[in-house]
Amino acid sequence: MIDPTDPSSAFAGLRDRDYARAGLMVCEGRIVVQKALDCGVRLRSMLCVPADEEEWLGVSGGRFPVAALSRADMADLLGFQFHRGLLALADRPTSPEPAAAPGGPALALWNVTDPDNLGALIRSAAALGAARVYLGPGCADPYSRKALRASMACALGLPVLPLADASELELARGPSARGAVGGAVGGNLLVAAALVPGALTPDGARAAAAGRPVTLILGNEGWGLPSEVTAACDERVIVPMAGGVDSLNVGAAGAILMWELFRHP
Repeated sequence: MIDPTDPSSAFAGLRDRDYARAGLMVCEGRIVVQKALDCGVRLRSMLCVPADEEEWLGVSGGRFPVAALSRADMADLLGFQFHRGLLALADRPTSPEPAAAPGGPALALWNVTDPDNLGALIRSAAALGAARVYLGPGCADPYSRKALRASMACALGLPVLPLADASELELARGPSARGAVGGAVGGNLLVAAALVPGALTPDGARAAAAGRPVTLILGNEGWGLPSEVTAACDERVIVPMAGGVDSLNVGAAGAILMWELFRHP
């Protein structure tokens, strides 16, 4: 049982699944903790090195308990050596209703299982103008300690919405799709990153969007998107590459495509 008000025991073991079940998450490092505060996330408790205790007590202002441990004692408590001298336990964000999410470009991920890749993609999405992020089946937890660190806590500043299966991809068109008249498709153009015949270059996909915002859909780094997801999209896109290279890391490919597709025409 996690006691979020007891910093000396709340972080023992650091198992993300236990925190998730309790509606909590662990923020590691000064940048992530400060981002959480800036986003209005409720902190429950904090553990820091002694040199920083006075500073964080001031930040807390009595809103949450702060405890100090040496780096060696902190490593013993956590069970690993790698940490940034600061941990905070916080409430996990809740997903907004799809209709309440902001309109504009969006990123949708499917089976992105690696928390570092998922965090890097969310960070790129925030930097390149995405208004929201959708997570389909099989994705890593965006609020796990590793994913939050990789995203530099950008997952806390973007609406993150779940998609149960390919039938829910229409939600990724965004709130403006509800205004389509006469049954016409509205909202974002759904563009799947897929190595399939007929896939467009980024220039071609941008032209196909004709000024509409794009939702870019990315799949697993090893096997890509399920066929039913690719089929449900309006267009498919590839990153043209020099000969001798057959693929890019999904984080790199996603950043390139977001740069290309989220720009105004």
